[in-house]
Amino acid sequence: MAITSLDGVLSGMKPPEDILKIGTTAEAAGIFHSFLYATGRPGAAVAPSPGIAGAALTTYAGQIPWTNPGAGNSYLARLQLASSVTGNVSLLDRLWHNSGIAVTTTTAQTINSVAFPARDMNGSTNGDGVLVGIEVSTATTNGSAVTNTTMSYTNQSNASGRTATISSFPATSVAGTFVPFQLAAGDTGIRSIQTITLGTSYGGGAIHLVAYRTLARLELPIANVGNAIDAITGGFVRCYDNTVPFLIFLPTTTTAATLHGHLIITQG
Repeated sequence: MAITSLDGVLSGMKPPEDILKIGTTAEAAGIFHSFLYATGRPGAAVAPSPGIAGAALTTYAGQIPWTNPGAGNSYLARLQLASSVTGNVSLLDRLWHNSGIAVTTTTAQTINSVAFPARDMNGSTNGDGVLVGIEVSTATTNGSAVTNTTMSYTNQSNASGRTATISSFPATSVAGTFVPFQLAAGDTGIRSIQTITLGTSYGGGAIHLVAYRTLARLELPIANVGNAIDAITGGFVRCYDNTVPFLIFLPTTTTAATLHGHLIITQG
């Protein structure tokens, strides 16, 4: 049964999940940085290792803790964070990730992803609102930016052969670097992934494809001063069972950031 009133939001609130993540030096201002591998609470995750076709995720060690409701639905009630570095933080639901991409292969590599879980923006497997990024777990060694990375995918309307692009993957990307793909014109999401073509060698290191849905974004324009969104200002976002929440940060400097705050979910 869905929550339909502010009283329902308040009565269904669960205890806050505290967040304290100690980041590392970011790649560059304006390049997303994943906090999945950062120490703190929750603890640091290990690099994914499910193979090239990946794994659909219902839980992953290092995520922000999640408990499904006994009955009813879950919604974002409050996200409050502060950062030692100014920027913008995004709360994402990690749907799928993979491993085994050959960073020196410049021709198409077959992915043929396993089915994503039914957690797109409509709670289905169609992929509406699902995006994909490259996440670095071990620093790459490409000496200059790579401008020809592409991904073949099937979109939210089940149209195959679509091409997503990364216009510039940064040189010598540090661990934690997170670079989203740009979808083909008119598409609103990704249902599955068929291939990835790096185009130019990434030199070394380890990279992963990550399929995700954005749950919330929070501006942090003043260092060490918190900001928050609630059920109303955050759009009362539905979070489906087995959500795997984690944070990425868009910094204004490469200085390592510390994030602290909490996440509150309401259920009913």
